[in-house]
Amino acid sequence: MKQLRIISISILTSLLYCFATTLSQDWESQISNTTQQLKGLYAINESEAWACGDAGVVLHTTDEGNTWTQNILTGADLHSIVFKDAVTGVIVGDGGVIFRTDNGGASWAMVNSTTGSQLRAVSWGDGDLVWAAGRDGAIVKSVDAGQTWTSLNSGTTARFRGVGAFGTSKAWAVGEDGIIKFTSDGGINWENQNSTTFDDLHDIQFLSEMVGFAGGSGSKIIFTNNGGQTWVSRSTGIAMGINGIFFLDENQGWAVSDVGTIYVTSNGGINWTTQQSNTTQTLNEVFFLSLNAGWAVGDLGTIIHYNVPVTNIETQEGSLISYRLFQNYPNPFNPSTTIRFSVLESSFINLSIFNSLGEKIEELVNEVKAPGMHTIEFNAKDLSSGTYFYKIQTTNFTQTKKLILLK
Repeated sequence: MKQLRIISISILTSLLYCFATTLSQDWESQISNTTQQLKGLYAINESEAWACGDAGVVLHTTDEGNTWTQNILTGADLHSIVFKDAVTGVIVGDGGVIFRTDNGGASWAMVNSTTGSQLRAVSWGDGDLVWAAGRDGAIVKSVDAGQTWTSLNSGTTARFRGVGAFGTSKAWAVGEDGIIKFTSDGGINWENQNSTTFDDLHDIQFLSEMVGFAGGSGSKIIFTNNGGQTWVSRSTGIAMGINGIFFLDENQGWAVSDVGTIYVTSNGGINWTTQQSNTTQTLNEVFFLSLNAGWAVGDLGTIIHYNVPVTNIETQEGSLISYRLFQNYPNPFNPSTTIRFSVLESSFINLSIFNSLGEKIEELVNEVKAPGMHTIEFNAKDLSSGTYFYKIQTTNFTQTKKLILLK
């Protein structure tokens, strides 16, 4: 590798970090072995991901997308897929179709959705709570990880395209003409929230019970920091309708659109820039695991993969080091798991565990660490089963990942 000019490593790190998150052109096409329109996407970790689409197609990779295996579950179009963990997942589609797996996708069983309406979106809440929404104002809910479902009265016949959930009782459904329906009591009652737009909304994601984003037609992305009581536009730089969104945290997010357009923000949607996707096909959904690992799917079996280190600098000794937080292993785990992270230069490092409400529950590291690779064991013997998050923070780098505790 060519020698770098002598320059402050911390300054160079900051510059490379900015370039990597705003100007990178590191999306690569992958071979899906299907020409069906792909609509749903979910990644388990940086190696394993799932996609679903028209004519019942379901795709699965365990090697970062180098190979995708195909399964046909039904003749109906499938629209959305979500997993609680690496074992338990749910897929929804046309005619109220719902499929469920409890063995990591080795087999899928059709379950009774209690609706015949097209289901367009599915989202996991806390524990075994799952929500799905679709046409005719249909909203269904499961409290046993998708085994049984109950139809809810949303108070509308509008077409829903997206559903988001947080905690044990709160959910949002979005759709045509900017409709947002919200429940705070587990779906017993639904109220309208003012989206400030009449454009169709296609996707929604909540990062906490207060902070959420939604995107849709008319170059629209909206943001709330009070649980949806008020929504404001976060569309500066967006020039096309949005099909899917994904946010890692309140700052870093992506949105996908037609003709292969990908938008990226590092300031919570205040500004958006484009990334080169290397495709001109319509992109329907996007999912990221970290700043340097994600997928997007779209028409004609399109799958594109993003996987680059955030920073890589060659030291005088010739070794490559970077700031990076790795996926814990094993995941899911019980009760212990190993977390690895690498440090570019001697830095004060904070590595903490958070629950699904964003509350810090344990501090694993809070000290200066030397450059190189570091490993720490997290023991969750005193915690209950569920989804948790681990976050690393330095002066120049922040990254969050999800871990699953199954007891």
